[in-house]
Amino acid sequence: MGRDNRSTEQVADAIAYVCENLAAIRTTWNRGPADGPRQFDELLAALCNGTDPADLLETVHRALRRAQDAVGVFGRNRDASMTTLAGIHRDRPREPVLLCPRASHPCARFAWPDRGDRPACAVTGTPLRRATLAP
Repeated sequence: MGRDNRSTEQVADAIAYVCENLAAIRTTWNRGPADGPRQFDELLAALCNGTDPADLLETVHRALRRAQDAVGVFGRNRDASMTTLAGIHRDRPREPVLLCPRASHPCARFAWPDRGDRPACAVTGTPLRRATLAP
């Protein structure tokens, strides 16, 4: 499947998977291919500098598959039950949430704000962006 066949949501979910699994992906490279770590570093650099990561995600996806990761970065689809987040009531349209700090090509991850420090992006180190959920 090529880059043109991926939806914006699939790309965002793949970025989220990468962000949530940096260490596990690096461990997978022990099984090959030899250029996997370089390709992964190129993807991380693109995520840090705001470049469209879709082509690099495809490259890393294929490399992970060759390293015997059965589903790569695109094999984890969001369940339909994720369209409404548990614990978010429809009568509270301004529920605060922290989102990916990237202005373009953000990932699909989110965090709930608390009274402590604002969490940072695992890739860029930039604090997560404050937003609100809309029903």
